[in-house]
Order: sequence, then structure tokens, then C-alpha cells
Amino acid sequence: MLCIILVIPILEVAIGASYRGQCPINPNIPIYLIVTGACGMTTIFLVLVIIAGFIWCVQRNSIAATCTVMCLIFLIGSFMILMSLFLFAWFIVGNVWIFGAKNNVQYDSSMDNYCHRTLYEFAFAILIISYVLPVVGCIVQCIRGCCQIKNN
Repeated sequence: MLCIILVIPILEVAIGASYRGQCPINPNIPIYLIVTGACGMTTIFLVLVIIAGFIWCVQRNSIAATCTVMCLIFLIGSFMILMSLFLFAWFIVGNVWIFGAKNNVQYDSSMDNYCHRTLYEFAFAILIISYVLPVVGCIVQCIRGCCQIKNN
């Protein structure tokens, strides 16, 4: 599942890097995608390290090894919390940059308020998906909860 989710941050970095310098209306939009994608890839990698650490601890019956791995997991978790706080602020900034350009963006490269269509529409879609997915997740959880109550 994590490998499938990894596609999104890879696309963010690839599109942001490919179209860097092609959005004079707001040159920060490709940077937003690059940073968001890099943080996403880092998060997925760190989750895999944590999972591997837990598996390694289970396979070893050594208290010293378990303590070392748990300390490493604590440090990684602390870093992930700090990165989450940064990403929350970064998400707000990205909203300002991307939605702020929405009414003025042009896809004609001769215009001053130009932004490459692929870059802008991808960044816009990423933000919309970021709003829609949690709502869909809540709806699914509510339906599951209602079905469980009904079956009991």
C-alpha cells in the first residue's frame, strides 16, 4: 500500500522540478510541489524504517537490541511530528499561492500571469485531493461504524 501511495510524492517532485521556472504568476508553486513531494517520500521511507524496526525487534529476543531500536523509533517519530507541523504550515502557504493565482492564471506563455497548465492544474488537483480524502475517510468510517452497530 505504501508503495502505491509513493507515486503521488514522486509525481509532485517530478512535475515541480520539470516545470520549475515556468510559472511567473507565482514561482513558488513548483517549489511547493517539490518540498511537499520530498517530505512525502521521506515520511513513507521513515514509516518503512519503523515497521522494519518492529519486525527486527520481534525476531530478536535481545533487550539491548529492542531498547536501541525503540530509541531509534522514538527519534524518528519525534522527527515525523516536527515534519508534520512544518507540512501543516506549508500546506496553508501552498493554499495561498495556488488558490491565490486561480482567478488570474493564464496558460499562454506570452502573458505575465502565465503558469504552465500541467504544473498549475496538478498543484490545484493535489490541494483539492488533500481536502477531499479526509472527508471521504470520515464518511467511510461513519458508514462502517453504523453498519457495526446495526449488526450487533
